[in-house]
Amino acid sequence: MLQWLFATLHLLALGCGLGAIAARGRNLASTPDAPAVQRSLRADNWWCLSLLLWIVSGSMLAASHLSLLWSQGRPVPLAMAKLVGIALLLQQEYRTRPLIRQCRQRLERGRLPTEEIGSMLAHHSRRQLLVLLVILVISTALQSGLFNTP
Repeated sequence: MLQWLFATLHLLALGCGLGAIAARGRNLASTPDAPAVQRSLRADNWWCLSLLLWIVSGSMLAASHLSLLWSQGRPVPLAMAKLVGIALLLQQEYRTRPLIRQCRQRLERGRLPTEEIGSMLAHHSRRQLLVLLVILVISTALQSGLFNTP
């Protein structure tokens, strides 16, 4: 029952996160006005919440399915690819946080973020969306047992 709850939470967080990261990038893609920046920052809040829930629920699921990560004394290649994808996603998020902070500070002072900041955030968002989709594809292959030859 607990696994089912974590799996449900994991999928809900993934769906919410995909939408939030796409919205964050879309709102900043062109020259943004104040409402677009505010929508983008709200989407970023949803993305942060989703990322937290996704990582926590994924860790709980991984702990209960260690055989998916390690088989016959060796790591499962798709599991390692997924972990590398998660590391890339978190590294990209680490690089995005200062830009989000700058946007929030500029908006608090009544100024819009510069076009450079907006375009960098849109670029980071597109990159994160791509990595997240690749992780999703790897996860489905991992769950189906595809390519899991030791």
